Amino acid sequence: PSSPADRSPPFPPPFPAPTSRRSSSCGVLPRVAAPDLTKIATPGLWTTGPGARDPLHRARVLPEVLSWKQVTAKYGTSDKARAAVRRTEIRRVLHDAYVEAAVPDAAATRVAALRRVLPADVVLSHWAALWALGLDVLPRDRDKVEQLDVTVPRSRHLERRPGVRPHCALLPDHELCEVGGLLVVSAERAVVDVARTFGLVEGVACGDAALRAGATTVPLIEAALSGARGLRHVTVARAAVPLLEPRAESLMESRLRVGFVLEGGPRMRAQVDLCDENGSWCGRADLFLDGVVVEYDGREARLERGRFTSDRRRGNAFANLAVEVRRFSADDYYKTSARQRLRELEKALELARERRPRYVF
Repeated sequence: PSSPADRSPPFPPPFPAPTSRRSSSCGVLPRVAAPDLTKIATPGLWTTGPGARDPLHRARVLPEVLSWKQVTAKYGTSDKARAAVRRTEIRRVLHDAYVEAAVPDAAATRVAALRRVLPADVVLSHWAALWALGLDVLPRDRDKVEQLDVTVPRSRHLERRPGVRPHCALLPDHELCEVGGLLVVSAERAVVDVARTFGLVEGVACGDAALRAGATTVPLIEAALSGARGLRHVTVARAAVPLLEPRAESLMESRLRVGFVLEGGPRMRAQVDLCDENGSWCGRADLFLDGVVVEYDGREARLERGRFTSDRRRGNAFANLAVEVRRFSADDYYKTSARQRLRELEKALELARERRPRYVF
């Protein structure tokens, strides 16, 4: 198996602190000026602040975002346009927002796509806010259409449209920041909104991703909760804070871990490095507890040859440590109940107690 250095570190460096805040009243938001996309940093960085990267890391060319109608006109027919998408000559960024394959998936591209599909004076919130800040967490519906969450003040009504989920809530000025000319709620407010809107499990998964990326911290989330008093279902968001785990490396891993806890099971440790009795590193387990390793296998991991081979070698190394390994996929999560998955974990823990451990960590 690969060495620990070959895998991503459990705690990446934090984001630079945002310095651009809106000073408008939270009742009516002003129309956003056109963004200067030549000054937008790469994903994961705020557009302003002392930690912004040098100009070599910034987008120098304004990315051109095309609608599907424009893509069809460019290639002549819709069939030829679909063939171009399959050949990856054209890449889909959002619903009805496409770019040339050579355009990088940078913050400039994401902001340009968002400005095409959203009204100018809405605020990106929930999952969409984190996506705009560089986290790949944008959900899709059953038709695989990206869902953009936007929030408007309570005094305004926004019509529903494909791919856009409108919300109404108070928007304090100190919880708004500007990214490339777009108003975005802070990462900590996004975590609170996801938890109170989509439930405890999704809130923890969102919080884990934001913490790991360095977009926020637990004290900032707690401060956002203090300012969210009176909002609907804010108690659910408060219950999510003790379950946050910044070491989690994927949304599904967080969902599995929280599902065990909510069903009355134990809380498993995330991203645990296991070594044999000689101290040789064998691999990092997604979730670990008392001789049981729980792994989540995503579709991308099964399709990538290098990742597939690495995971199999790591599985063999775990087997030599006399640990019980349980693997779960998306179907296991969405098509079975949390109670069934907990029973599988309990069986594994029972079998692990009968073995002599050969691991150290």
